Amino acid sequence: MLKDSIKLTGRLSIKKYDKEGKVNYEKEVPNLVVTSGKEFIAQRLCNNDFDFMSHMAVGDDASTAAVNQTALQNELARVAVSSATPSGVSATFNASFGAGVGTGALVEAGIFNAAASAVKTFDGDNDVDDASDNITISSHGFTTADKVTYTDGGNVAISGLSDGGTYYVIVVDSNTIQLAASESNANAGTQINITGTSGTGHKLTAGTMLCRTTFPVINKSSTETVAISWVITVG
Repeated sequence: MLKDSIKLTGRLSIKKYDKEGKVNYEKEVPNLVVTSGKEFIAQRLCNNDFDFMSHMAVGDDASTAAVNQTALQNELARVAVSSATPSGVSATFNASFGAGVGTGALVEAGIFNAAASAVKTFDGDNDVDDASDNITISSHGFTTADKVTYTDGGNVAISGLSDGGTYYVIVVDSNTIQLAASESNANAGTQINITGTSGTGHKLTAGTMLCRTTFPVINKSSTETVAISWVITVG
């Protein structure tokens, strides 16, 4: 009989090392595979339009993990995974946040398919043109139809967008973009009507988050290293 209740589960092992390389903290916690991660897997079954999971990130926001989240709530650092190894129905991702990388009160982590440079910050007022719906981000590096997550950085969300919402890029030029509600709208050049608001911490994050977890606070100093081994299992 075919199993019709396949689930995605996972856990991660976190170790903190002091400057001499000795382990001074160790914890294992379960993770949540979010909806965007499940959509990623479905897409990869049919095509290679989505890049593979290649990066891991840590942050300092303890908000409860939820399936509709598409980004860490306050990302501090993102690094390339050192290895991604399949074994049977599981895949193991390993990454290390070395001295000076991701320092602070770490409490959240996630797996992504985009590098840290995909996170672009802009001024909600000065960088948003209400008349043209343009957003100015110097050397943004996006291409049309890139999928991005918008976060308001604790400010009032830009009118027409919602904090944590998913949008698609329309490239105007190398320093200017617009946002669309769907991939088809982006390719057609149909942008969302937006109105700027205050705050300099507005962000657009490209790529897909596979999973997010929170854990007891790990206070990481500038001389310490945090290593994460993350197992995702289908079954």
